Amino acid sequence: MKKIAFIASNEYVSWGGSEYLWGAAAEQLVQRGMEVSVSKGWSCPVEQIEHLRAAGCRVFYRTVNPSFLRRAVRKLPPWRNYVQKHTAKLVSRADLAVVSQGGNIDGLIWMEALQSIGCRYVAIVEGGADVWWANDDLIERLAKAYAGAHAVYFVAEATVDLCRRQFVIPLTQAKVIRNPFNVRYDARPPWPSPGEGLSLGFVSRLEIGGKGHDLLLQVLGLPHWRGRDVSVSLYGDGPNERSLRRMVDAARLTSVQFGGLVANLEKIWANHHALILPSRYEGMPLVLVEAMLCGRPAIITDVGGVRELVRDNVNGFLAKAPTVELLDEAMNRAWENRHRLKEMGEQAAIDVRKFVSPDPVEDFVRELLALVDSPCPAEHPAQQHTMEART
Repeated sequence: MKKIAFIASNEYVSWGGSEYLWGAAAEQLVQRGMEVSVSKGWSCPVEQIEHLRAAGCRVFYRTVNPSFLRRAVRKLPPWRNYVQKHTAKLVSRADLAVVSQGGNIDGLIWMEALQSIGCRYVAIVEGGADVWWANDDLIERLAKAYAGAHAVYFVAEATVDLCRRQFVIPLTQAKVIRNPFNVRYDARPPWPSPGEGLSLGFVSRLEIGGKGHDLLLQVLGLPHWRGRDVSVSLYGDGPNERSLRRMVDAARLTSVQFGGLVANLEKIWANHHALILPSRYEGMPLVLVEAMLCGRPAIITDVGGVRELVRDNVNGFLAKAPTVELLDEAMNRAWENRHRLKEMGEQAAIDVRKFVSPDPVEDFVRELLALVDSPCPAEHPAQQHTMEART
């Protein structure tokens, strides 16, 4: 029986958007008769992980301690010994290990451990930030870890380019994949009732630093936006919900409402004309794909792989950078073109279906099965890795 192991490096939340792909792939693989092990760092049982256990996966919870930045640079026991022992137990006789990352650095210690025990592995990169650059020693370690991977899967071409620049590596084994989405592929929610106003949906984790809620609230506080018939609904939960509520109250923004967690995303888009997402960094935002599948244009910052999907003034509106001034400019264009939003949403629905297949999980599973079934090469590029080759 073929064996595959999944290591989720996300230890910041019990379950995040970066984990949908590996979780769904693990379930499909165990249903196909493979022996599947999963490792998740969390201090108590996680609903999605327990679902995988019920499906037949072997589950390993690991200690969440200490913070990633301290772990990433730690080279000596006891933490390094713990990582290696946990990894060895998890991947015992595994044909392939999959390291799923929320960003592009958080799987480093697990890739290093897999290299040290000689287990074949691949990595998933869900995002990255060009505002963060490692020191030379950490870059050396990251470059070696990525070079040792038999494939590195990215959700956007932009993230491939970012990693090549940040880690000074060619990444010849990079491949672009898509994440599963939480709406029907043929979703067609009705357009909101016609009117002169503008209704925007902001669907994301309530995390100000990455998603840029503060930028939007500052724009909505400008005099010209206070005088317009606009409403913004913030959906989701997260670590900054109380702060956001205080910010809304302090600015007396009657245009902003909190929608909480909504399972049926198509219902959200039946009541909104467009997505608003002023992120400071992204990989390929899943909510963008979902909104476009539902026939809604986006007002969104030009970060990560967004430009690979959004054509400015055609199927959405790009803010050139995550600043108040540039977000205001993009939102103003959306306001002035609000009579065209339905037409732009229809174009968005066409464009996104050229970008993502009906079943991205099946696409990814086929990739993994091909690797599991392929013979392990006698010599891997990781053994030939040098700084001169990268430069």
